[in-house]
Amino acid sequence: MNIKQVLQNEGYVLKHYESVHSTMDTLKELFNYNKNKLFIIADKQVEGKGRRGSFWHSPKGNVYFSFSLEMLIDIKDHFIINAAVALTIAKTIDSICNVISNIKWPNDILVNGKKISGLMTEIIKQNDTNYILIGVGINVDSSPIISKYPTTFTKEINSSFEKINIIELFILNFFKKYKKIEYSIYDSILKEFKNKLLYLNKNINLQLDRSKFIKGRFEDINLDGSIVINVNGVKQNLYSARIIDDRN
Repeated sequence: MNIKQVLQNEGYVLKHYESVHSTMDTLKELFNYNKNKLFIIADKQVEGKGRRGSFWHSPKGNVYFSFSLEMLIDIKDHFIINAAVALTIAKTIDSICNVISNIKWPNDILVNGKKISGLMTEIIKQNDTNYILIGVGINVDSSPIISKYPTTFTKEINSSFEKINIIELFILNFFKKYKKIEYSIYDSILKEFKNKLLYLNKNINLQLDRSKFIKGRFEDINLDGSIVINVNGVKQNLYSARIIDDRN
């Protein structure tokens, strides 16, 4: 079954582009005119976006896609969708590369300590209905060179899988997970997510902003996506930070 057929079974309209500024931007532009479920795939991105709007190098040969979901759950629980996407990417990579990947909070997927994929989400509201827009990038043919952040790509590990196979596998597995979310079955997804979570129950360094750093023990993650950090015996929830390394 090809990608178009799989998406049609889920009620989606597939749009494929050779080049876009970013799949998230294209999704938002089309979303304003078309309320159908949309799934955007691009061969390359001219202005690919990473976390917090940072530039993400996006040459031809890698996987870039974005899609929309109507929020059928309470907006306060939206992180469970993020978790399901990250898990699906991680397990897709595990399957095709025969590895055990990890998720680095909040949105990076790593293999052997090297970034292989990332995702971003954005919530928008139209006509009193909330939608979540999801963007995914997976390194397949190549990976960018990033100072102090090693990267890798799937063909470096297993060259027998093409990007079309990776997208198909993601789609099939994600919508199985999403059905659990529709029925409010969150516990199993969050448990799986924690099992993949890098540095859980370890001491880590966190950068809160340009000049503020803290050290603490990464003790848990909440359903809202915040992490529980124990700093000198005092627990606090952090919603936004960057894990810069671990101190075991």
